[in-house]
Amino acid sequence: MAKPSRPLVDVKDIEALLEQRIESLVGELLPNARKEGKEMCVGSIHGEAGQSLRIHVGGAKRGWWRDFGGGEDEKGDALKLVAAVMFGGDIKRAVAWSKIWLGLDDSDPAKIERVKLQARAQQEQKAREAAAADERARQGARRRWHQAKALARGDLVATYLARRGIDLARLGRAPGAVRFHEALQYGFGDDAVVLPAMVSMITNLQGEHVATHRTWLKRDGSDKAGVEELGTDHRGKPRDAKKVMGKYLGGHIPIWKGAQACPLRDIAPGTDVYVSEGVEDGLTAALADPSLRIIAMIALSNFVDLQLPRQMGRLILLNQNDPPGSTADKAKKRGIAHHRAQGRRVFLVDPPAGAKDLNMLTDLRGAA
Repeated sequence: MAKPSRPLVDVKDIEALLEQRIESLVGELLPNARKEGKEMCVGSIHGEAGQSLRIHVGGAKRGWWRDFGGGEDEKGDALKLVAAVMFGGDIKRAVAWSKIWLGLDDSDPAKIERVKLQARAQQEQKAREAAAADERARQGARRRWHQAKALARGDLVATYLARRGIDLARLGRAPGAVRFHEALQYGFGDDAVVLPAMVSMITNLQGEHVATHRTWLKRDGSDKAGVEELGTDHRGKPRDAKKVMGKYLGGHIPIWKGAQACPLRDIAPGTDVYVSEGVEDGLTAALADPSLRIIAMIALSNFVDLQLPRQMGRLILLNQNDPPGSTADKAKKRGIAHHRAQGRRVFLVDPPAGAKDLNMLTDLRGAA
């Protein structure tokens, strides 16, 4: 008779236990790491002093890390940190080391069961914390948008859009999802700065306000805020003037309803949906043809997950000239392939030759 297999600790249990002791783990792996708020920072996975490698040691992201000075794959959970720092990315060796460091013994079934229960409790607690954090972010995102004002002629958002060739007066009305915040804080602590901002509502297909997009502006509204206003991040790179508050996966900014005043989910069968990356391209399209239904997907990384009504007609992407093979180009191609696999007809409207995006459009329907 074959002997019953011994109970073993699951990899996910090991990950949960490492997360529970993340500060001690970081101290063991990276002695030069220094704590900054809810993160511990060090130069890289090689352990030199610095700030490029940042590891969450508190909150819902506890245990997660990213090396901003490394490649796109230099990120992950606590077990992947062990693998990256000590074993060149080898997970099997990281598991074996972690079991020893955690004091786990596969030969003691009773201890294994206790460890599993402890790990499950840690995972459940983390899930509760993540859900609570998501809800706080959603409520905060809604507050930010409601604190802003409806667009009005002469305000700084109207000034900014006009400098981009977008005259809202020609549309006859302003987009309801886009607002003006007179003084919105960017950053925290000593790095905080207060600037005017364009604030946009992000909704899901059900019409729920799930997140808020913010674009900080120069004090005179002449352009997006730059390094002079926002400074640089820990890598010395200019801070991004655009940020999202809340989780927006699959959501969109309802830029323009066009000929139909209904929500996106209720558009008439066969209605084409024009999709831009940002607010500016979407409003440029609305100026070209105010009858169009236009939404913004916020970022190309969201294109593949974008929620769209089944009864829609063509999906027409307001394309940008992204370098072939770039991250943006790959995300665009993944999204196109996904939506075509869902049975949608996908077309692209390209920007003028030599332009990065769709600054000026004249005949969208012909170009599609």
